[in-house]
Amino acid sequence: MDPPDVVDKPHPCAVLHTWIDPNAERAATAREKIGERLEQQYSKWQTASTAWPLRKRRTVDPTMEDVRSLCQHLRRHARNERVLFHYHGHGVPRPTHNGEIWAFDAKRTEYIALSVADVRTWLGKPSI
Repeated sequence: MDPPDVVDKPHPCAVLHTWIDPNAERAATAREKIGERLEQQYSKWQTASTAWPLRKRRTVDPTMEDVRSLCQHLRRHARNERVLFHYHGHGVPRPTHNGEIWAFDAKRTEYIALSVADVRTWLGKPSI
């Protein structure tokens, strides 16, 4: 399903996410499979570049509090190591011109803007 702010898409356009067609199955199943596939891809790249195991956490359709909690958890456990934050915003509005991405409100009934500056603060340094 396209985000609410998509008016004109080029034809043909890309459909696959991590080689999975999100329209081919239930939305919840597709989101989980895409998340799993992203983890597999990052794990493969991490293994090729270092002997350290990849520690990862995934949250699907998070609230702002979920994002804050996850970022702080990752920073705490990474200590001085780098943290990678991957936001896959398929199906949500585009990022705003003010540098905001989207998360759910506490009741998961509507999207609320989440400042990327806040995410950077929660992730600490070093982070990508």
